[in-house]
Amino acid sequence: MKSVYKIFSFSTTIRNPQRNSVFLECLNKFNGLVFDSKNSRLYFEELVKNGIYKLSNIPSKINEKLINDDILNDSEFEELLKLNPQISSEEKINFRIRTQLKALESQGFLIFSGDKNKPIITMTNLAFELINRKSYITDIYSKIMIGLHSGNPSRKSTLNKARVFLNTIFVIDLLKKEWEKLGNEAKGILKYEFKSFVLGMKDCDYKKCVQDILEYRKNYGLKENEKYISDYLFNKLGLKKIKYDSLNDYADEVFRKFEMTGLLIARGKFKHIYYDFSNFNSKKIESLLIAYKNYDFKEFSNIEEYINFLDNIKLPWLDSDEVRKEVIKQKAKNLNITLKDSDFENLNILEESLNQKFYNKALQSAILQSDIKELLEELKILASLSNAKSKYDIPEPLRLEYLLALILGKKYGISKLYSNLIYNENGIPLSYAPAGKIDLEYNDFLFEATMIKNRNQQLNSETTSIARHMKESQDKRREYLRTILIAPYIHWDVALFFKFCAKEFESKIAPITIAKFIELIEESPNFNDFQINFDKFVNQLLNEQTQNYIDSINF
Repeated sequence: MKSVYKIFSFSTTIRNPQRNSVFLECLNKFNGLVFDSKNSRLYFEELVKNGIYKLSNIPSKINEKLINDDILNDSEFEELLKLNPQISSEEKINFRIRTQLKALESQGFLIFSGDKNKPIITMTNLAFELINRKSYITDIYSKIMIGLHSGNPSRKSTLNKARVFLNTIFVIDLLKKEWEKLGNEAKGILKYEFKSFVLGMKDCDYKKCVQDILEYRKNYGLKENEKYISDYLFNKLGLKKIKYDSLNDYADEVFRKFEMTGLLIARGKFKHIYYDFSNFNSKKIESLLIAYKNYDFKEFSNIEEYINFLDNIKLPWLDSDEVRKEVIKQKAKNLNITLKDSDFENLNILEESLNQKFYNKALQSAILQSDIKELLEELKILASLSNAKSKYDIPEPLRLEYLLALILGKKYGISKLYSNLIYNENGIPLSYAPAGKIDLEYNDFLFEATMIKNRNQQLNSETTSIARHMKESQDKRREYLRTILIAPYIHWDVALFFKFCAKEFESKIAPITIAKFIELIEESPNFNDFQINFDKFVNQLLNEQTQNYIDSINF
């Protein structure tokens, strides 16, 4: 393939970066193995088992095998192919999977090596950081995006020598300063300016890019001029020509990844969408502008060298306590909180506290704008009780946790609500709770939510950690707590484990399905009723045969 100058883009095969972790979690058992047709098929089955690939027709017998973590035989797999035209052949499946894994490679999560047709696929340190949730997801994506090179070894077909994320923040910073000098209000960079002037950069000359944007604004104001932009991109810059409408898709895909850093935010709507710096993290942006003021494009001899570079990117707020203190002070100022010198004794605890206040504030804003009936309808989609299309462009597992927080806050008030998801300032969740944290707390309830249907994964991932969280929370708060697991389907083994915990810890703990949670909300006009009605599930779990309990909540 001939190398050319291109407008920068990410593959659209995994549209939402919040889904990266679920793909990587399924890939983990194949890490370092030769990805031949056999392992490709087994990986595909993992994706179907975990609801990542949605198939329209799955016979009940095959579905039961998938849920129980049994491997399909050849005839069952062939039947699945015949019933689902979108995956009518193993070749189609292999192509689709390979394309998605290549998309993960381009973000620094995988390394392909060995035979091109049967590669060894290895997960990187960044991939394990992501799925283990030991680092903040915003820091993981900050490292990846700061180090992002448009012409890196995984993008051999492009001649551009641009560092796209750094170009973006330096362009926004200088553009705002220059626009204010002209007596205007600086809001950031318009989406159409980003998709053309920034994503079309061949190099790291951000000052030239700002000059081009200012010249455009001088002649055309803030309105999009398709004719001018097309001429600028495809004639003046000589970039590979694409359909003009595709530029919006390019901008959306790239900004989704950039947004995961927590440093950039989209404001406005329709034709007046601006990309700008997050007010809450403005000091982080300042520190990057200082630390990377002399940034340039680097050459890498192979993908391993490039991944190592990404892995070792320095984040000023993690590299220097002084920088981190300034970041913390700005966060407190943003929240109108006054700090004392003694507050800085433990920076981790202090910053975590400020982050949580920011996330709760963002969530409360989203709750105020939500409608309880619409939220319950969204839950019905996740429970497979509705074929409607969700209005949320959020992966299902994260969407479930988000909806639970919105519903509880909307129905019973926000004063005792603590969601441990990571939110942007628009109230949209960027990521799950960090490792070691319960998903959601409300009054005397601890909530864990999962979309896992697979028996072994549900048993391994959603049992002992919940019991530990419950025990630790009760010891810390010195009060008895109710604990609830919410999933699309509850397995006998899982219910039995919860029954044991309820007896062992003399606690009110039970697993229920999403469908039963909907009923619980609908039948509980106030929170006191919610407590009483949940206790009925606990009593049923304790006093009935386990099989009877799961039959009653699953069907």
